[in-house]
Amino acid sequence: MARVHYSGGGRYRTSGHQFEEGDIVDVDEGLAEYLCEKDAFARVDGDPLEEADPTENSGGDTLDEAEGFNVDAWIDDNHYQERAEEVRDGVHDEHLDAIAEAESATTVQDAVGERRAELEA
Repeated sequence: MARVHYSGGGRYRTSGHQFEEGDIVDVDEGLAEYLCEKDAFARVDGDPLEEADPTENSGGDTLDEAEGFNVDAWIDDNHYQERAEEVRDGVHDEHLDAIAEAESATTVQDAVGERRAELEA
């Protein structure tokens, strides 16, 4: 099994799977290869073809994890709309850089930009 992340807009359906923006789903290896040929999909969680994540240090933990915030777990555990709402509410202001780096959902990226603008005002 392989994990893929869908960052495209709207819904995408193929091979009995339906994806919504921000979804991370376990699929078989053949489907993962097919999906990752599309710009809207990428492998996650250490799959062999995954690119290195710049938010990770040599220990494999995210940089903000030392401060008690694991951005990858936060992304995995929360729907993109919940993540965007938390960002807009200022719940994770001290981690906006890590969120912006790791997040692929456009809605959350927009929320980060909005929150940064509020903080600068």
